[in-house]
Formats: sequence, structure tokens, C-alpha cells
Amino acid sequence: MSSNYEDRYKGRWVLALILIILSMTLSAPGQRGGRLSSQRFDPADFASSRPQLLNADSNPTLRYPIANFSGWSVFSASYGWLDVSREAVHYNVVSPPSKAKEGFELPYKEIRELKLARGTLTFHGRAKKYNIFYMRQDRWGSIHSGSGFLSASAENAPGTSSISLALRDFDQVLALVKPPAAPSTVVAQPVAAPPPEPKPAAPPAPPTIVLSAPSGAGANQVIELKESPLVIRGVAMDSTGIPVVSINGALANMRPQNTQAAEFWTDPLPLQSGGNRFQIVASNSAYVETQLVFIVHYTPKPPPDPRALSKPQIIALLQGGVLSGRIAAIIKERSIKFTPTADDLNDLRAAGADDELIEVIQQGAPAR
Repeated sequence: MSSNYEDRYKGRWVLALILIILSMTLSAPGQRGGRLSSQRFDPADFASSRPQLLNADSNPTLRYPIANFSGWSVFSASYGWLDVSREAVHYNVVSPPSKAKEGFELPYKEIRELKLARGTLTFHGRAKKYNIFYMRQDRWGSIHSGSGFLSASAENAPGTSSISLALRDFDQVLALVKPPAAPSTVVAQPVAAPPPEPKPAAPPAPPTIVLSAPSGAGANQVIELKESPLVIRGVAMDSTGIPVVSINGALANMRPQNTQAAEFWTDPLPLQSGGNRFQIVASNSAYVETQLVFIVHYTPKPPPDPRALSKPQIIALLQGGVLSGRIAAIIKERSIKFTPTADDLNDLRAAGADDELIEVIQQGAPAR
């Protein structure tokens, strides 16, 4: 009887151990069949955070606007587009341009420890930790404090949950975004009548670029300048959202004005003597581009005549008895070294300068 009891006791422990291992196996996070494990998602939360669908027929990609924090400081934030496909996830930084190098592309096999907590999605890849959450494009750059970070991540929790699901079960989110194909209706056609050719779809409209500086610059224009360096300014607009602007291949500084337009500008650009070519490219979320090219012809000002007269020299000549007419002739030949103010002109009159000499001084350049 003791042997039967021991056998039953051991059998119960073995059964309990099998159930524990089975439970841990079914609930363990990580990867299953080469994909990240699935999660529960409420489709009702999807309405306010629907991603854009790119390349729906060839390579479907879900595009989300996000905030990315390389650390937990608000000064480490960048904003841009997170593109999720069946094979990988790609982040393209839009703002600020100085953080463009924080963009990344990770295949699913390199993503580890994917966690969604308190409205923030964290994961590891290539020995780096990423902290992201959904943020509408019109709110980019609005986080300025730790409380703002917590408020924004909580407010956008449904969108962040959608991103988490897309990384774990791409086809489930794709089914919510991509409309089902309409049922086809069979209509009898006369044998002799060929089917009508489908009309080609209208291409998406490109962004618009409006330049405000330098003055007179426009597409295929040549402008003349005598001052360097140059700052290029303008506004880029697009009906699908704020476009990305680059000038000669470098990202421009950008400041959103509304959900469809942003001001852009460059740092001071030194000009070379002669022709300087500038190419401005604006690209929207559909990767449709507008290009604007103009030429700046730079002619440096000639160096001043080393014999030009200073204010003390003119006063010394007047006080030494040199006539105003003679001094005026010298200034016309050599120019002056200073830009005269009202006080300067009063001092010169007090030293004996007549009206003709004052007029020549005000002109400040030799007659050639």
C-alpha cells in the first residue's frame, strides 16, 4: 500500500510540473516562428491613430508619426516617421535636423525585449535601447518638460499600442488599414465591343516651395550679389503634411507654421567668387519631390583705397589751411575710411568744411 501511495504522490508532482512548464511556454514573451509574439488590441482605439498605408499593393508599409527619446531627457527628443513593413522597421528623423543621424532601420530578427508600458514602447536592437511613442505631426516639438513627456505619452497611448501591435502582428493592423476589395459584378458585354481602357490615376501633387531670401531668387533665375555669406529662407507647403526640405543635399532648419506648411532656412553660406548653384528639394510623405534651382553670381566688393582719408585727417587738413575744394578733390580720388554720422558732419563744419565738401563726404566714394 505504501508503494501505491508513493506512486500516486510522484504522479501528481510530475503532472503539476508538466502543467507549470506548459503554462510558462504558452505565456512566454519573445519570438514565435520568426515574428514577435502577438498582443490584444482594441480596434475602437484605432480610429484616432490610424497609420498611413504606403505601397499598398507592392510592399505594404504602415507609417506612424512618433517621438523618439534616446534618453529620458526632453532634450534628447527627435520627431519623425516610423515605417513598419513585414520585414523591418525604419525611423526617419524630420525634426530637429541636427538629430538626423538618430534614424535607424532594424529587421525584426534584431528586435529584442519589446515592451509596452505607461504609453511608451521600448525595445533593444544592435546594442541600443529605443524609447518611442505615437505623436501627431502637428504636436512635434511640443514637449519641454518631464511632465509634458508623461502627458504626451499617456495622451497618445492608443497610437503607441497600434505601433506595438504592428511590430508583433503586422497583418492584423494592415487588415484594419487596407479596405477590403469590393465584390466584382459580372456584366454581359457585346462580343464586338472591346472593354474600355482604364483611365490612369492622377499622380499626387508635389509640394510647393516659396523663397523669401535672397530677394529675387526663383526657379532657374540668376541673381547678382556683392555680399557674403548668404542665408536662404522660404516656406514649403504640401496638402499631405509638412514636407522635408534639403538644400544642396543638407537638411534645412525647419519651423512648422501649421499642419501643412513650415518655414525653412540655412545657416550662413559662404559664397565663392563667380557662379554658386543652389538646389532646393522638398519631399512629402508619398516621396513626391519638388526641385527649385537658382544661381547666385557673387562679385566681391573691391578693397578700399589705402590712401582713403579718415575723419581726423580731414580735420587736420582743414585746420592746416587746406581749402575745402582741394580736400573735396582728394576725397573724390581716394574716397574716405568712415561712414559719416550727423555728429561727424557737425565736427567737420566746425573745423571749416563748406557745403560742397560736406556733400562729397556724404557720397563717400570716388568718382570713376
